[in-house]
Amino acid sequence: MEFLRNCWYMAGWSEELPAGALLSRTFLEQPVVLFRRQDGAPVALLDRCPHRVAPLSRGTLAGDTLRCIYHGLRFDAHGRCVENPHGAIPAKASVPAFPMAERDGVLWIWMGTPDAADTARVPDLGHMARVPATAQSRGAMPSACHYQLIVDNVADLSHVEYLHATTLGGGAFVENRPVVSEQGTEVVIELRSQGQPAPPVYDRFLPQPGVPVDFVNRVTWYPAGLLKLDISVTPMGAPPEQGLRTFNAHIVTPETRTSSHYWYWLTREYRQDDEDMTRLRHALMTRVFVEEDKPVIEAQQRLLGTADLFDAQPVLLATDTGSIRIRRVLKQLLAQEGGPAA
Repeated sequence: MEFLRNCWYMAGWSEELPAGALLSRTFLEQPVVLFRRQDGAPVALLDRCPHRVAPLSRGTLAGDTLRCIYHGLRFDAHGRCVENPHGAIPAKASVPAFPMAERDGVLWIWMGTPDAADTARVPDLGHMARVPATAQSRGAMPSACHYQLIVDNVADLSHVEYLHATTLGGGAFVENRPVVSEQGTEVVIELRSQGQPAPPVYDRFLPQPGVPVDFVNRVTWYPAGLLKLDISVTPMGAPPEQGLRTFNAHIVTPETRTSSHYWYWLTREYRQDDEDMTRLRHALMTRVFVEEDKPVIEAQQRLLGTADLFDAQPVLLATDTGSIRIRRVLKQLLAQEGGPAA
């Protein structure tokens, strides 16, 4: 499937781009160099000097400008060449610039038409950023696969009962069917169950482990690579304050057609001052992502090669409804951009 360009993609955590630093990354198969202006605003330029195609990320910052290390051409934050040490500035001496935004400790980049970049559409993760630092953790999992395989993985959590049987499984994802709905360009996948055991990762923290619970798992997909995962686990019939609630984000940005940037952010509403619990949950979820999800998804990609999953004509199950709806919305958005749709 082609990449959607007119949307905000995560470029990294804010702390990954300190003042005075140059950060080189590839997004949607485009090499990009990131840096900050002197006022702290993030900047993104194509990481390729128009003179000899040298990487600008090997250059040096001079105020709000970036000097190419090869022949000294200097470019401002808009990509315009402002100095040619060897004579007049050629008319075509410019570098594409990509709109950037920063919100809730996350850097966002717009890889599409610059004039279409709307900061009002920058994803809002404020409800997670406001959680005390002692109750949140973040991580990264670079993955050798197309980003859509990661989106599929989060959209269809029925694999939890098998791939994560000893950590996240509990029966709810197999014995209940999710309800899928669309809210504009967002796709919501909500699963509810009653009277079943809590997933092991939650059960141990209930007031009475082992009791049947009301379980709600809500995944919301935002084009093209943001998935918010909200989970509520409450003993049956108990008031909400006796339950456990977590807010999590899975954020994936295409690097190439067979590799992706993958970040995750874990927060919770209960025992927010318990740093030991935060370390325990982070270690557990990192193991789940890195040792269980990652090997399977990357193995999928190796079998697919450069083909899309649907090129392989996969057998479809009832649990695929959410991921299919996401792909359908994505196809519609690609068509609106005027590019080829899968």
